[in-house]
Amino acid sequence: MPNLSEIKYCPVCATLLIEKELFNARRLACENCGFIFFLNPKVVVVVVIQRNGRFLLGKRNIDPGKGKWGFTGGYVDQNESVEEAALREVKEETNLDIQLEGLIGVYSQHGSPHIIIAYQGRILDNNIQNLTPQVEEVSELGFFAPDTLPDLAFPSNRSILRDLLRRNPRS
Repeated sequence: MPNLSEIKYCPVCATLLIEKELFNARRLACENCGFIFFLNPKVVVVVVIQRNGRFLLGKRNIDPGKGKWGFTGGYVDQNESVEEAALREVKEETNLDIQLEGLIGVYSQHGSPHIIIAYQGRILDNNIQNLTPQVEEVSELGFFAPDTLPDLAFPSNRSILRDLLRRNPRS
């Protein structure tokens, strides 16, 4: 995600942008056409899938967190609901069809450009033989018991898991 120092020209009229105090923050604006550049957060959806008390995780094949594990998820696309994105991301990464079982929580951190929306998911088709990653971003998939989790890629994964286990101690 770009920061303000990397943005130079107006995407509407190509005039050099200037920094101004607008709406209680420093923002880039175009004096020619009035465009204001809002550096908005990215929305990420995460799905926690359990089977027989074990969590489905994917080993990341890209940075950040390459070589570490995480829940299935990714960015929400424009014109897509977060629920649609959750189903799409699981299908893209695992080729599994799931049903969303409920919201775990919404997570954000000061200084981070991401808002994370976490759901519980249930596998609809119990045939999980040949469970293999479907995208380059994930090198392998596996189910892990809560007490044998591998190194997780993001602090938010631990927060999501903590909140899920607090609400559902039998998970």
